[in-house]
Amino acid sequence: MLQQYYDVNKLLVDCLNSAAYVTPEVQQEIEETLILAIADIKKLCNYYTHR
Repeated sequence: MLQQYYDVNKLLVDCLNSAAYVTPEVQQEIEETLILAIADIKKLCNYYTHR
């Protein structure tokens, strides 16, 4: 499941990097949301690997 999440987010980032019609504000909001989600996933992974 984490691999699928990663793959989808990587695709979104790749699309953002190649998109010409995304405003900087929208791009920043998406990137900040991805970073937050990745941090949350890392916390979960650490929790389950250190149990």
